Amino acid sequence: MSQLAERFRALIGRGPKQNKHVISTHSERKVVVCSILAILLLGLPLWWTTTRVYRADLPTADINRYSPNDAFGVPFSFYIDHDPRLPHSAIASIEKQAESLIEKEREPYRAGEWRVRYSATVRQGKAPDVPGHYTLRVRTGAAPGIEVDTGRSLTVSLPKKKQHIERDLARVISAIVAKEERTVRNSHMLGQKTTSRATAESTKPQTALKYSPEFSITMTLLNEHPIGGASVDWDIEGSVSAFMQSFVDALRPLTKLTVTSQVLHHAGPPPVTPLVHDNKTYLTPDMLAHFVNSPSWNLASVDPTSPMINFILYVPTLSTQPVHILESQTKGSKALGTDAFSISQWGGIAIANLPVGTKPGAKVVLSPDQMQKYMGIFIAQLRALIGIRNDTPLEPRKLNKKQADDPLQHITVRQAVDTGVSDWELDALMRQWMLYTRQTAITTLQSLVRLTDSLQNMVVMDEIKTQVDSSLLALTRIEQSLNPEHPADNSQLSNHLKAFSLAAMASVKAEGAFFDPSMVSMLYFPDQHKYAIYLPFFLPVAIPLLSAVKKIFAESKRKPASATSTKKSS
Repeated sequence: MSQLAERFRALIGRGPKQNKHVISTHSERKVVVCSILAILLLGLPLWWTTTRVYRADLPTADINRYSPNDAFGVPFSFYIDHDPRLPHSAIASIEKQAESLIEKEREPYRAGEWRVRYSATVRQGKAPDVPGHYTLRVRTGAAPGIEVDTGRSLTVSLPKKKQHIERDLARVISAIVAKEERTVRNSHMLGQKTTSRATAESTKPQTALKYSPEFSITMTLLNEHPIGGASVDWDIEGSVSAFMQSFVDALRPLTKLTVTSQVLHHAGPPPVTPLVHDNKTYLTPDMLAHFVNSPSWNLASVDPTSPMINFILYVPTLSTQPVHILESQTKGSKALGTDAFSISQWGGIAIANLPVGTKPGAKVVLSPDQMQKYMGIFIAQLRALIGIRNDTPLEPRKLNKKQADDPLQHITVRQAVDTGVSDWELDALMRQWMLYTRQTAITTLQSLVRLTDSLQNMVVMDEIKTQVDSSLLALTRIEQSLNPEHPADNSQLSNHLKAFSLAAMASVKAEGAFFDPSMVSMLYFPDQHKYAIYLPFFLPVAIPLLSAVKKIFAESKRKPASATSTKKSS
């Protein structure tokens, strides 16, 4: 063993004296050193191949072609239902005037704003039952006004003596389209405030939640203090089936609403001190923000992956009932008729005061008929939380006596009592979510490109590229579904629902690629970590090896010199 160690020291040149019995020639040393070098030269490519990071080629050019400065067009189709039929020239004139008025209403875009351009096409007849297609029934010889149906239609009434039918219909169409475009631009969903008309809205809190494929609704009955009070229960299953299920079904093409319920007893009082006056308890608006007692109220969601919406029916203890909510904090303020309030992006609370004469220890079960009032409140709060506006498609205007014959001065909107949401409102929400998810998909893909360019050692698997390609394909098909090649063909109508579904798919695929686990793991493994791992292994071997190579070269230079001197001496 000692001889082997001595031989190795001699090979790498570390021995103080070279024993001729250990190594007779320098050729053996050269063979060993060359063998080690050969192993390294063969091993380095193998190591490089087995440890290199695989990066699939992402379609960077296709992703970067989307820019906020490129206006995204959203077409509306209006069908004039008039007897007798209007001539083709009149239809073309209505469309031209409407487009001119829409362009006039459009305010300049700011730098960095995602641009949208709503437009209108006008046809004759009745609209198909497809989102984005609307019927305008014209009725002459009646008082001027507009009656908006719950379906995708409205009736425009004009005086018989009126000679400007084309102008009035163009004004109605432009008012619908320009209002929705302005609403979308002013919303928080497309970024910063962009127009001067948004100044009044900029101070309002953002009530609506961002789009999600699914929302988890938790309905909670809270008994503040049943001991010494009343034991309250509810028929929530029957109430949801009777009053909320139709609303849930109407929204199913856009999002899934999952409803769960719970009853909490001994919830304890809220962390506020209400006002007491004339044997009545009052809550002021400044108390409402602190009303929810989250530490003691178990409001955990059964589905942590979906955004949660809370609806609480709060039953105060009998000693404090009735409890009312004041309209304002000023003296003499009146109580709200609903005794309910909502919290932005969280949910809503309604206070249930039991009938007068309810005795302590009584058992009260709220039937669906008794729950109708509260379910109506919760549906109204839910509409606001998911972004349904009450002024869709037109908002009533202040009456101007000088324009008494203008139909836009007399607007009546029918309420969708059965479903809780009209087709006009559903379509407007669909388009808003479509624009939001489309923008989310584009910005996520562009962030992915910047991330992979900045971290060259990040893994980009084929599965990621597949998701990116799917997202890009969906983005391309959005424009095709909104602007078909043959719009006159009824089989290729512009379809806003299909465009929304594609935008939602594009957003899901883009986020799936961005948050892929194989990519996230490489974010925390920079090059410095590799050096720290491999240097302790290769450095101890490399130093004596390089030293031996240096000595071989030095001895090879001395050998010719000694041979020359020997010849001279001879």
